[in-house]
Amino acid sequence: MPSEINLDDIRRMAADIGLTRLSEEHLKELLRATQAARARSAALPTAGLTPADEPAHVYSIERSPDR
Repeated sequence: MPSEINLDDIRRMAADIGLTRLSEEHLKELLRATQAARARSAALPTAGLTPADEPAHVYSIERSPDR
């Protein structure tokens, strides 16, 4: 897909995932959000990232006294 995304691309992407009832205003909003997300992700320095840089989500469950 080219770097410049347009409303037709958004309409096709939305239809591909079943969002066929979006209004024109919703599609325009989705276009703006997609453009912003792509611009932000393109600005991130990812060349030096490794799998170890992935954030880890750690959960802890306290043990009850009877266990």
